Amino acid sequence: MENTATLNNLNEENIFEIIGKIASLFHQVIPIENTVIITDREKFRNYFMGSEAVVKQSNLIGSPIPEKGHIPVVLKTGVHKIGIMPKELYGVAFKSSTLPIKNNSDTIIGTLTLALSLKGQTALQEITENISSSADQLSATTEDLASSALLLSDNVSEVLEQTQDILQLIEQTNNILDFVNSVATNSRLLGLNAAIEAARAGEFGRGFAVVADEIRKMAENSAKSVTDTKKLISTIDNKVNHLMRKVEELMNVAHTQAAANQEMTATIQSFAATTQTMRAVSEII
Repeated sequence: MENTATLNNLNEENIFEIIGKIASLFHQVIPIENTVIITDREKFRNYFMGSEAVVKQSNLIGSPIPEKGHIPVVLKTGVHKIGIMPKELYGVAFKSSTLPIKNNSDTIIGTLTLALSLKGQTALQEITENISSSADQLSATTEDLASSALLLSDNVSEVLEQTQDILQLIEQTNNILDFVNSVATNSRLLGLNAAIEAARAGEFGRGFAVVADEIRKMAENSAKSVTDTKKLISTIDNKVNHLMRKVEELMNVAHTQAAANQEMTATIQSFAATTQTMRAVSEII
């Protein structure tokens, strides 16, 4: 009770003296550049400033309180006020937190203001904006890559389908050649049999022998052409199969690229979320 009675008997000068000592401690404890300002209802009574002044006024004590800013508002309303002070008021912009000082009768007799430098906040905001801009550019590039990968995958799929169609056509061509080769073989046998019969017929079969010989030659030429064509088609078949393997490899690359783009997109989204957090932190500092 004795301590309470003593506090209740404090006059305004005692209150400002105690708050001045507390403010000095706060000024030293806060790890970032700051200025602590104490006012009564009309003028600046005291302030504590570091090596790098937050408030660009060298002699505040005794100076009248500006008509604008948080201090007049807090003196009038008694409500804690936080915000950014414009450069026009004190020579430099800074973030301030202003509290009312009240006497034993709960009457507002002054204010206590903590002013924090915006240098760190400004630097962090610039870094955040640069990171955000880079993330946007990277995101746009990734979207372009994803679009290109999708287009590549579609084109490769189309080429693969067409290549398979070509292989089917080659298979059909082989069937036709097999048929032609069979006809040529049979024609050669028929020509041989006709030549034998023409020889038996003697003089009467001589003309028929000439025709039979031509049929046999045509059959042999057809068989040779079929063989040569089959070799050519076999070469084409090998080339097409090789092309198909390359196309499949390209398809795998396209799929891998698409998967990598998805992972990159997820990373960029996480990156963007981090920049939003940094932006929010920069506004708090």
